[in-house]
Amino acid sequence: MKILNFLTAVLCAVVLFSSFAYAGMAKEDIDILREQLSEHSLVVIKEGKTEVYNGRGIKPLVDYVRDKNFEDAYAGDKVIGKAAALLFVYGGAKYVYTPLISKPAVEVFKKHSVKYSADRVVDNIKNRKGDDLCPMEKKVSSTDSPEEAYKLFDNIIPQ
Repeated sequence: MKILNFLTAVLCAVVLFSSFAYAGMAKEDIDILREQLSEHSLVVIKEGKTEVYNGRGIKPLVDYVRDKNFEDAYAGDKVIGKAAALLFVYGGAKYVYTPLISKPAVEVFKKHSVKYSADRVVDNIKNRKGDDLCPMEKKVSSTDSPEEAYKLFDNIIPQ
């Protein structure tokens, strides 16, 4: 009986989260983002065109916000931690989808009124070995400023 109650609670939470998180995003756009993220790192749907970017970590996102913004765009990234969330905010994102988001990233999006959709929420983004916090997350641990995060990553991520 306890398992059934637990599963019911989890299902209710998923339904509630999904209905809130998808607010403002067209299901077709989320489907495109989800499909494209299976092969690419960053996907942006803007003015009816889909652009895809590839690379490791937050480099594609830093490169994108160096030259462009997310105004009137839907964006998707494979993994969004606090570092990526701050960069999405800096770039003017209003709608973001990701298969995996951290709780600190959720807080950034809520604070800056960015609507998001995620398949899974985790406490933190880990490094590639999985034995510590992601180095990019460590770099933004002491800031909540999108501008500071952008300046930091613009200086350390090669063009």
